[in-house]
This record gives sequence, C-alpha cells and structure tokens, in this order.
Amino acid sequence: IMESSLSTEILTLDRVAKELIGKGKQDMEWSEIESAWREKENLEKIAEYCLKDSELALELGEKLLPQIFEICKIVGQTPFDISRMSYSQLVEWLLIRKAFQRGEVVPRRPKHEEIQKRRMSPPYTGGYVLEPKEGIYSNIALFDFRSLYPSIIITHNISPETLDCTICEECKRGESRKNTDPDGKHYYCTIRTGFIPQTIRELVEERMEIKKRMKKLDKTSEEYKKLKIRQHVLKIMANSSYGYYGYPGSRWYSRVCAQSAASWGRFYIKKVIEMAKAKGYTVIYGDTDSLFVKMKSKKEALEFLKETNASLPGLIELDFQGIYKSGIFVSAKTGGGAKKRYALMDFEGNITIRGFERVRRDWSKIAKITQERVLEVVLKDESPEKAVKMVKDVIDKLKRHEVRKEDLVIYSQITKRIGEYEQIGPHVIAAQKAIKAGRKIEVGSVISYIITKGPGSISSRAEPVDTAKDYDEEYYIKHQVIPAALRILSGLGYTEKDLYGEQEKGQTSLKGFLQK
Repeated sequence: IMESSLSTEILTLDRVAKELIGKGKQDMEWSEIESAWREKENLEKIAEYCLKDSELALELGEKLLPQIFEICKIVGQTPFDISRMSYSQLVEWLLIRKAFQRGEVVPRRPKHEEIQKRRMSPPYTGGYVLEPKEGIYSNIALFDFRSLYPSIIITHNISPETLDCTICEECKRGESRKNTDPDGKHYYCTIRTGFIPQTIRELVEERMEIKKRMKKLDKTSEEYKKLKIRQHVLKIMANSSYGYYGYPGSRWYSRVCAQSAASWGRFYIKKVIEMAKAKGYTVIYGDTDSLFVKMKSKKEALEFLKETNASLPGLIELDFQGIYKSGIFVSAKTGGGAKKRYALMDFEGNITIRGFERVRRDWSKIAKITQERVLEVVLKDESPEKAVKMVKDVIDKLKRHEVRKEDLVIYSQITKRIGEYEQIGPHVIAAQKAIKAGRKIEVGSVISYIITKGPGSISSRAEPVDTAKDYDEEYYIKHQVIPAALRILSGLGYTEKDLYGEQEKGQTSLKGFLQK
C-alpha cells in the first residue's frame, strides 16, 4: 500500500531499502551463492549476505510499521487487514467508519453479479496526455497539481447524492448548473455538501493543520516525526479516494462521478498547458496531473505558478517541483509499454527515471549496465552520438569475446513444476539440464543461465552458468544490448542499423533532436 509514495518503480529489497533507509543489499551474485552452497565453501559469506538482508528487513519494518499503524487509526481496522487491503478497500472502511459516526446509512456491498456487470462496462476516458516531442531538452520546469482528483471532488462537490440534484430549491431553479462537468452531461449540487467530498475535505484540512504545526517543531523531535507520518498517511488516503468511485466492488460506486472527476482533470491540465503556450513557453510533455515546460529560471517558473494558481478555483492548486538541467523524453508509441517514459537530470547530476525499466531479471548485467551508461552519456554530455559509440564499443567487445562470463548471466525464477510448463522457455531448458546434472530445482528456485553458440533455437541453447563454456555473441548483441540501448535511443531517431550495421544513416539529421 506504500508503493505509490515511492520513487522507485522496482520493488526489490535493494531498491526500496536504498530509497527509504539509504542503504542496500550486500553485493553477491546468485552464481556465487549457488557455488558456495554446492561446494560447501565460503558459507560464512552467504551467512553475512542473509544477515544483511534480515537487518534491512528489520529497519524497513521499523520505518513502515508506524505508517501502517497510523492508517489503522484513521480507518479503524487491524494492521493484519490493513497491510493486505487495496487502496479502494482502505477508502471504503474509512467511509463506513465516518458514516457510522454521522448516522449515515451504509449502502450494501454489491453482489457478485453486480460487480461483474460493472466490470463489463466499457472504459471511460481517463487523464489527458500530451505526447512529448521526442528528444533531449535543457532547462525543464516540472509542475504538478497538488492532489488533483481529491481537490476536484471537494471543489466541485462530486458525490452520488449531489449528482444531478433535484432536492434543493436552488437546484430545481437551475442554480447548480454552473457546476456542470466539462463534458456538459451532469451537474453537482452547490448547496448541500456531499458525504464523500466532506470526508476527503476533513483529511485534507487535518493534513494542512498538521503541516502548520510541523513548521514550529524541531525536525529531530519525536513529535515532528509522528506528525510527519500522520500527514503522509492522510495524503495517501485522500489521493486514493478518486479511484474508489470506479472500483467495481465499491458500496458508493458511481461511474458517472468517476467520469466527471476525470473530465475536470482533463479540463484543468489542458487549461494550464494553454496558459503556458500563450506565454510563449514550450510545453514538452503533459500527463494527467503533471507537465514539463522549458523555462529559463526558477524565478520565471514561480511567476508562472503564481499567475496560474490565481486562475484556479477552490482547492485546485499547481505545485512547482523544480528545474532540471536536462531531460530525455520518449513517446509511448516509440518505446512501447509504459505511458510515462522520460529521464531527468538535476543540476547536481542526480538522474530520475520513469518508464525505461532499467532493471529486468531477464536482462543480463551487460544489458543493464549499457542502458545506464547510455542514459548518463545522453543526459550529462547531451551527446547521443557519444552514446551510440559507447554501445558500438560494447558490441565489439562481445564480438571479440572480451566480456566477463558473470556479465552475461540471465536469472529466471521457476514458478511451477518443470513438467507443468506448456511453453518451454530458455529458463525451463536450463533448469532441465541442471536437474540432469544432479542439481535440485524446485518451485521458487532461481535458475542462472547463459545462451551459448550452436544449432537450434535460443531456448535449446540455454546452459546453466556453471556448465556454459562459451556464449552466443549474436544473441547478446541483438536480444540484450541493442534492445536495452534502443529503449532510449529509439526516441532520438536511432535504429538497430545505426548501432549494428555498416550504414550510419541519420547521424547528421539527429542534431535536430537536441532541443536547446
């Protein structure tokens, strides 16, 4: 339930620990663990490795448990249940608690048939996305709306009982029509405050009050730390409320309310984009509640922020996140997969990555390292050409068989019994060979293998790392290094032929991708 508040997109122990407590796992390759266990040598190193993992888990627990306990206080459920609930379930139990306190009737839980019917409904239009003009940019200001959807629900009083209200005399006279959603289909009462908007408002107002108190406290004090956890949990709960209207299992389900909130979200992001364009700024990319704009300085960004917020109603407010020295943007159409695909570098050289999926278990170390270096070169040197040369150097090393064996290992987990696999991938073949060699492979085992040279399919040439004598350079070039590099470079106009071919078409024209 804490995933949305993390910067990392990879929920490994190492990445989460580095972000939350500032330290990661002890370096030890899986092949080293296997070898030490099999040979019964250096077992103390495995013990140290496991001890470090346990210490990290304990420290993470000490860090996260107070947040879970704080959610328990707000929602009124046990830690066991809280840690297994979805965001929508957390919101529902909060609403049930609030309804009881106010003497409101709690709607019945929908039956299975009703839930299935809701799930079969066609999807409605979500957030607005302004696809980026791909390339490298400098001086990028990042803005995002502060809790956009909760703010919309509160500001426009979006709730099932305020929808198309005909109870209030003012609504009967049409006075609430001024609060009609941008799609022009539904309006919301401006006289009675809805149950859900009121509940969310209480969360938001309590958080604002806590933040005021925090400013007066010493940051090292226990009270400050407790309040910091409380305000963070209140933020999580408020931000989770939007998805609840469209959650099929919701007691307060309202597809119309979800659609209206989404339409106002599109309206406000488009409004801010148009305001930026009207002032002559280049809007590089916009997505749901955030936008990236080329601006010369922080002062310029803050002036735009002040003017923009003066035009926004109610609690809807734009936040300035900072100015970045450089960034690379790739559209979803080019890169495939994730909607958000960009990397930013601040003026201290720190890199923030979204959507490039640097870490995948089915990528070898050589592929991961290559992609990381491509990003660094592109952002720090603003030189795609230098990045391409670096990739070509890696390819040449692979061709000359100068790459270390440990940099070629691919790791895959066995998720079922070997005989139950219908599709026989490389990891299954490698596992079968390991079993024949006398190794014990069970469900949950991680198999490490290398793709070797020879006849047959790629899968048939997967060899357990301890028996692999050589590697297939063509496989590692075409299926590992090039795809990893092109996740970034394809957005700058490069193709596989540019990285692995005699022709170097497009090199001169690619200068246009450097958006100064």
